[in-house]
Amino acid sequence: MGRTILAIAEEAAERDNTAPAPTTLFGGNTKVAKLLRVAARDTVRDYLRRSGHSGLSEFQSTYVFALQPNRFAYPLPPDFLRMVPNTEHRGGWPLGLVGPASPKAWAAWIFGGAVTAVEMGWRVRNNAIFFEPTPSAAEMVAIEYVSSYPVVSFLRVGDYDMSTQPPTCNVPFVPRDGFVDLGTLDIVTVPADQARYDQDPFGLDVGVFGPEVSEVLRTINPLSGRAPLPEVRRPFFIADTDTTPFADDHVLSLGMTFRLRRGLGLDYAEAAAEYELELGQRLDHDAGGPRDIAIGRDGMTYDTYPVGGGKWLVT
Repeated sequence: MGRTILAIAEEAAERDNTAPAPTTLFGGNTKVAKLLRVAARDTVRDYLRRSGHSGLSEFQSTYVFALQPNRFAYPLPPDFLRMVPNTEHRGGWPLGLVGPASPKAWAAWIFGGAVTAVEMGWRVRNNAIFFEPTPSAAEMVAIEYVSSYPVVSFLRVGDYDMSTQPPTCNVPFVPRDGFVDLGTLDIVTVPADQARYDQDPFGLDVGVFGPEVSEVLRTINPLSGRAPLPEVRRPFFIADTDTTPFADDHVLSLGMTFRLRRGLGLDYAEAAAEYELELGQRLDHDAGGPRDIAIGRDGMTYDTYPVGGGKWLVT
């Protein structure tokens, strides 16, 4: 686990003797503390915006939901930022989705104006994911996505609704590993004599995916008092004990230093250049770096990789 935001702020303030290290960021309103709070938010927001969809490996989460017959739209997780390409799975196998569809391609799917080899197309808009054709059977789906929440912390009062069984995370917070929206727990339970990972109906082993929703995403029971304690993702830093999802917090520290120096009216050009250099290195190497997606029948090309092994007829 990375350092707390307070520890990072102390390092950022002390770098090049910029300012006295704060004793708290959220327990007081000194000028340095206020500048560092804003600097932390601006730095992680900058990191999120400038990274490609295949980067940000430590911001990636899993969205698990159940396709329902005759239902074509499903709500997205509260922290959804971007889909991670080629990560859709249904029943333990690749789902075969192509997207996000352009308006032209989406219209062709719906109105039959084009011949496609796709099994199912999806489109994200208005905080929901839409499927075409409309699902005809209940099936489990897991999709990897980039989370827009840059903060991780231990559970606090109000994070979970403890009146439900199993306990559910209250929006806008989400579990550290991802978001679950099954609609009904029946979808993940099948008789033991029918539960085969490699066969229908769901391709799920009842011994792995039990009735506890928390088990689906390998999350820890929020009632647990034993380490490691359960964590949630948050939109913002709200306490000195909050941390970031990434263990290497040097980029955040450098970004806070240069923004603090700028806020104090000090020379910040050298600190900003050091931050840009470190951020560039991080973005280039995180999760192999961003790659383009080629939709079509072309083979492997430089710095691209075709969806579905290049078998789709969508252009």
